[in-house]
Amino acid sequence: MKIYSVYELNTQARDAILFAFQYPITVKGEISDYRISRGHQYFKLRDNNSNHSVSCVVWKGSSSSLNLSEYLHMEVIVTAKVDFYAGFGQFQLNIIELSEFSDGFIKKEIERLKKKLSDEGIFDDKKNLPVYPQSIGVLTAHDSHALKDVCSKLNEKYPLSNLYIYPSTVQGELAPRNLIRQLKRINEDNIVDVVLIVRGGGSLQDLMAFNNEDLVRAISASEIPIVTGIGHKPDVTLADYAADSAQETPTAAAIKSVPDCEVLKQDINYIEITLTTLSNNIISSLQNKLKSYLTILKIGRPIKVISNIANEFIQKRILLNKAINNKIRIYIEVIQNNKDRQKRFNKKVIADLYEHGINIGNTQKLIKRVLKSNLIAQTEILNLKMQQIKQINPDLLLRKGYAIVRNNNNKIVKSVDDIASQSDLEIQVYDGLIKVKIKE
Repeated sequence: MKIYSVYELNTQARDAILFAFQYPITVKGEISDYRISRGHQYFKLRDNNSNHSVSCVVWKGSSSSLNLSEYLHMEVIVTAKVDFYAGFGQFQLNIIELSEFSDGFIKKEIERLKKKLSDEGIFDDKKNLPVYPQSIGVLTAHDSHALKDVCSKLNEKYPLSNLYIYPSTVQGELAPRNLIRQLKRINEDNIVDVVLIVRGGGSLQDLMAFNNEDLVRAISASEIPIVTGIGHKPDVTLADYAADSAQETPTAAAIKSVPDCEVLKQDINYIEITLTTLSNNIISSLQNKLKSYLTILKIGRPIKVISNIANEFIQKRILLNKAINNKIRIYIEVIQNNKDRQKRFNKKVIADLYEHGINIGNTQKLIKRVLKSNLIAQTEILNLKMQQIKQINPDLLLRKGYAIVRNNNNKIVKSVDDIASQSDLEIQVYDGLIKVKIKE
């Protein structure tokens, strides 16, 4: 285990603290324990809601016009550099700027955050509110006046819907976290058609929970439409910009989220009167048409007309049957005649085929005899030609003792005139070649 010296501990602590906080940082708190020493101003910056404090110093010459005694026991916001004096092991803030934590500063920060969220498109996508919500969720403080006003107005305007209350703190440091948790639960339950986020009026700081960045993002990301009614008429929070509909008061939010039951009753009555009048007109028109048809039937004696039409139909059916039977008889006679002609034609074809078969047999025999005679004659001619070819074959002549003489150009010598002096000759006999040279 490493044992630290005080110097090592304080030095490493200072390095860690300076690394953890980037310059500059902004801190909010109340000034107390103020004192001056050698022109330097020392004080404590405390939290309002706790006993936590931090030592602060305004070095002489850094802010000559700054008189901290004017801000004693006031809530201020400071811009400072985090420092740690290793010699005494003391953590402190070196003040650079200091101002009262007023509504003006808060509004400036809200505008900065509003621009950031607007640039990201957080306020752009708006969902349509349901026309006739069956279930409504209310996210507000338990037993608050805002909740009572909303419930009263919803019961008056549209008692048909079910109401689900999701209680949450709406003011203080824990409010944003509680509101986000309940809003997440509402979306997970998925039993309401629209959500009302409401609270009564208050100061700007009272409403700061609804300017929380995480809450604004959660409202924008909600899958269920949201209507806000936060504060009173002049109050506008970032939650209002992120909501699908922002109303001036909780009561206005309740009115916006539902239709007016009285108006619906009037609409239903009007529709009922309109449908009744239209139905009566249709029934009256049909009754008049029915009377007209009955009058026409009485004048036209329909039974007699139908009887005449039936008799005429019977007569035409008899004539049609006769015509059909005649056609069938004619077609049968035609078919029978065609069958007789076909039989006669078939007999003639068979006889002709038989006669032609006999003729074809005789012709085949004649052709065979002619072909055989021609073949014998051609064979004899071929044999004669072969004998003639054999007689003039040079090999036969060489066998008989004859020879063939060729000169240097391989031409056959037919006369002594074809032989030059001192030339070479080649004599072909039956079984080989004899080469000779002419001297003279």
